[in-house]
Amino acid sequence: MRTRTLPVLFAAAAILLTACGGDGEDGNEGGGAAESETTVSTFGQFADRAELPTVVYDGQTCTYIGPETVDPGPVRMTLDNRSGIRARIDILRFPEGKTFEDLAAYVESGEAATNQDSPDWVDQTRKIRAPANQLMGANRTLFDNTYGILCYIGETEPFEIQAVATFEVLEG
Repeated sequence: MRTRTLPVLFAAAAILLTACGGDGEDGNEGGGAAESETTVSTFGQFADRAELPTVVYDGQTCTYIGPETVDPGPVRMTLDNRSGIRARIDILRFPEGKTFEDLAAYVESGEAATNQDSPDWVDQTRKIRAPANQLMGANRTLFDNTYGILCYIGETEPFEIQAVATFEVLEG
């Protein structure tokens, strides 16, 4: 009996999701706002949970919402892109002696814009990409260390690059 219940539930969910979609008359699937407007991503309401490390791009600024300290291991990171263009975040593990100030200086010097990449002095980079008006999340295994976040905005290079925030991964 149990195996027959799941397909029925999935079919019902598919019908419900189809019925809830917009008709797309305004040129957008799902009946969303016009492309020139800033919209909130489909799952934006979940981005305000403090225990979920999230970067929100609102069309102007990338903002970190989340704890200053995270337990090591698999960490669910999200990028909530509330704009009409693509965004990406790089989660960077700093080597000993490097700080968020070094990351901000890298961006402010123009070196980030020239390289279109993370600084070569970071130990590790984890990326999350989000198309326009999408929330994307990924589990990233993070170990004890200091991490910084860079945000890349645009459809193609050269991307606009912003230094966003820093957080610690420490055994709680």
